[in-house]
Amino acid sequence: MRKIAGLIAVVLVIASSAQVWAEGLDALIEAGKSMADINVAMEEETRAFNAVKAAIDRGAIKKGLSKASIRAQYGEPVIINDDSATKREKWAYKPATSSFLKGTRIYLYFSTGGMLDEIRVVD
Repeated sequence: MRKIAGLIAVVLVIASSAQVWAEGLDALIEAGKSMADINVAMEEETRAFNAVKAAIDRGAIKKGLSKASIRAQYGEPVIINDDSATKREKWAYKPATSSFLKGTRIYLYFSTGGMLDEIRVVD
């Protein structure tokens, strides 16, 4: 009887450990999915930056273009905000390897009518 009770205790310990391990595995799987989402976002950020940079270099993005046409052709900026100094809407594009303070960035400024009126490339 003692052997059976001991065996049952061992089985219960193993079963509860397996449950904890399974819960930990679920957390790791979720973290992996989150990292995959982050990687996709970083790739998209860099893709949009590269598309905007190439378009600026070849003269396809120039003053007078609308926000809608730039967004449709080249993708979403990383951030959109109102520039308090110029009172214009400012879009920022950057590769994932850059920050907002360091590295290459492109800023597009739009007039109140929604038309591009300035391009700044910062290295």
